[in-house]
Amino acid sequence: MQFSFKKLGISSGAKRIIVLDDEDAFELGVKPGDRVRVFAHTVQGMKIGPGKIAIVDIATNNETLPRGTVGLYDEVYNQLELSDKYNKISVFLSSKPTSFNAIKEKIKGHELSSQQIQEIVNDCTNERLLDIEKAAFIISLEVRGATDREVVDLTNAMANSGEILDFGDEVYDKHSTGGVPGNKVTLIIVPIIAAAGLFIPKTSTRAITSPSGTADSFEVLAPVAFSKTKVLEILTTEKVGILWGGALDSAPADNALIRIEKPLTMDPFPLMIASIICKKIAMGVKKLVLDIPCGKGTKFPTIEDGRKYANRFKEISTQVGIQTVCLLTNASQPIGHAVGPALEAREAMRLLKDPTIGPSSLRNKSCELAGILLEMAGKAQEGKGKDLALEFLNNGKAYNAMKRIIKAQGGNPDIDPEKIEVGPFMQEMIAIGDGFVTSVENKHINRIAKIAGCPAAKKSGIEIERKIGQKTKRGEVIFRIYSDSKARLDEAVEYYNAHLPQILGGMTLERI
Repeated sequence: MQFSFKKLGISSGAKRIIVLDDEDAFELGVKPGDRVRVFAHTVQGMKIGPGKIAIVDIATNNETLPRGTVGLYDEVYNQLELSDKYNKISVFLSSKPTSFNAIKEKIKGHELSSQQIQEIVNDCTNERLLDIEKAAFIISLEVRGATDREVVDLTNAMANSGEILDFGDEVYDKHSTGGVPGNKVTLIIVPIIAAAGLFIPKTSTRAITSPSGTADSFEVLAPVAFSKTKVLEILTTEKVGILWGGALDSAPADNALIRIEKPLTMDPFPLMIASIICKKIAMGVKKLVLDIPCGKGTKFPTIEDGRKYANRFKEISTQVGIQTVCLLTNASQPIGHAVGPALEAREAMRLLKDPTIGPSSLRNKSCELAGILLEMAGKAQEGKGKDLALEFLNNGKAYNAMKRIIKAQGGNPDIDPEKIEVGPFMQEMIAIGDGFVTSVENKHINRIAKIAGCPAAKKSGIEIERKIGQKTKRGEVIFRIYSDSKARLDEAVEYYNAHLPQILGGMTLERI
């Protein structure tokens, strides 16, 4: 059926939605939530392209949407590339794709063929599967798992859902499975590797569940979102970048599945492996060091859990052509003292500028991981990579490399770390007794930082004064909360006061 269309000026965030008058919907034979295919028509009446799959909502009031007119959410309007040269659209009821049958097979515990996995990935990429159908696939991987062969097929299919860049055989990268607040090591590792003359096209994410992602922190220093043309220009010229991967839309099938994983709060191990590796393939990475934080609150509560994952990750990455070294790291407390985009950027720049004043936990972990990459590149003998990384840090070459990265991406390379602005509203949280800090509950650190405004409010966050093993006296500052909003700061302090037993149960003061 052909219809006039009306741009509603509403965005769903990702889903393609159209709104039909209830009588038009009855005539078309669709109900709310049904799948339809939408085509644009030129003024001459020509139907354009393969159309786009959309989901139907129903308007029950003709005054809201007159019969014969379809309301379009922004996603549909933009993806159909509608403009004045189009005056009509067609809407047809659409059947489920055959890939959904494969998803049902996985739900039953059957191993999928390479072709079935490719069909699922193709339909995720082209939005032919509904969100609930993608969710069914994710849950099937969580419950049923996947064989190594299935994960390899899934990884390759997801990587090939977009363009794969080729920078040659010596392309390096670092990744973390996450779980530790303040884990800003990428901001130290990348300039160390760049100082060694190695190619490291570091694409990073914005924060999903943490107070700050690498892209959020580096964006305090310089822009991170560029067109693909500009990204290639930066990488070709500088051989290094700290970039937001979302702007490149590499491995779009992965992005389609991540969008569903967020509300599900699920990250099945087979999909986690495929997701990490497919993005590395897309960026042409050949050698990778993977940081696997282990401990309470992470994806790997024990070292043994992390070791099992590491072994499988290495096997899959080897099969797709990426040499990987995995490092199991301690996730018992935040890395360094700063949590939140601006605070983390400031702490990283302080360490790069003067390694003698930077936190030892940040310096040691960064140089350990960077050292592995230096050994993989043949720049240092086995077991000597950390020493070389420390040398690049101590002689200022890493700091100069960071300044070069900031300048290439449009920031101020001469920025004084002390001039990086943090939240103007601050509250100090004090110890209620004498003792030693014996443990830190990361989830409370994350929660307070997010209430204060992280990651969207980049000046917000937490600065930790006392960490595990440090002596604390009654009345001394344990940490400071920063925010760009007095209301947010008050809410963060209110959370602290309301959850004092739990917070101090995680940041325990052992009486002497």
